[in-house]
Amino acid sequence: MIINDKIVHDTAMLARIKIDDVELFKREMQKIVDYFEILSELDVSDETPMYNPIETPTTLRGNDVICFENTEKIIQNFPEKEERFIKIPGIHK
Repeated sequence: MIINDKIVHDTAMLARIKIDDVELFKREMQKIVDYFEILSELDVSDETPMYNPIETPTTLRGNDVICFENTEKIIQNFPEKEERFIKIPGIHK
């Protein structure tokens, strides 16, 4: 697969990034694609697929509600508070 300007433009649009040096990006992306082409030449037909690097099953915690009884200590740790409410920075500008 050859990386061309259209692929770079489409990648930048999908990733919502601005690419300043298109030629550098094309070279680096071409290196990545070339590496995957080398990997695709490997014969892995005799290998068992590995879906998770950890062989033991994951144990999930129970879905139990646990009430924290010392909420006053939590409220005391925040620098800004109003009565029993804590103030945090907004996420919108």
